Amino acid sequence: GPDFGYVHKEPLFEGMASLDSFGNVEVSPPVSVAGKEYPLGRILIGSSFPASAGRRMTRLVRDFLYAQRVQAPVELYSDWLAVGNVNEFVTFVPSSDQKRFRMLLASPAACYRLFREKQKEGQGEATMFKGEGTALGYSGTDTKRVTINKVLANDVLAQQNQYVQRCIDWNRDILKKELGLLEEDIIDLPALFKLDKQGKAVPYFPNTVTMIVLARDLGIPKPFGPVAGGECCLERRIRALLEPLGLCCRFLEDVASYHGSLGEVRCGTSVQRRPFAFNWWHCAP
Repeated sequence: GPDFGYVHKEPLFEGMASLDSFGNVEVSPPVSVAGKEYPLGRILIGSSFPASAGRRMTRLVRDFLYAQRVQAPVELYSDWLAVGNVNEFVTFVPSSDQKRFRMLLASPAACYRLFREKQKEGQGEATMFKGEGTALGYSGTDTKRVTINKVLANDVLAQQNQYVQRCIDWNRDILKKELGLLEEDIIDLPALFKLDKQGKAVPYFPNTVTMIVLARDLGIPKPFGPVAGGECCLERRIRALLEPLGLCCRFLEDVASYHGSLGEVRCGTSVQRRPFAFNWWHCAP
């Protein structure tokens, strides 16, 4: 259509992988880093751990992105995920203050803090996955009723999420440095993961970070967290973190449509953004 275009890159000798998906090409809001301005933000791509032989984005695509120096790419570590896309652990939402945005990170540590808090309040038997247990794969007799107490007593799950948190913290440090962020610019959203047979992480419940941002309306995967006092405690905590920024949280059920195939709301949706007021093609690196 008018004012739209695309570039097609097809590698001749390399196979395509999930790290070549567009969920693995994100861009930050405009930032200033160590005196250097990035008026169009910076490209974020996921890759393998440094010095490892893991999955990487196809070289043809990586070289194409690096050649676009105005948005100088930042390479993150995403190969610890089964799908391996950066949008599984980081996204950005607008704010009305001087910073203009917040970075959201998936956080197992924040989830465990919340669950322990609820356990201390006497809500340890609050049940997860109500109405969606079978679709989420929790229909076995031993896990039919997943409670806060059961999650907190699961040592294997705790160890797996400690590993995931270390992977996210590695990226947190990179993002703070490369985007010029402070801790106050970051919001940790409760998340849990589990490792598959290959040792790669998949979401334990729908991953709320993989949301769609429509100005100040957020389409967030419904997490089906522990219900206490008639409300999902994960939804309540996320609202408490994001609504003070003037954002509207709308939780969307995406289990059958996306989550069951290791995706979320953002994997099947797109947004047409309003262009910058200035001639962005005149920006020089």
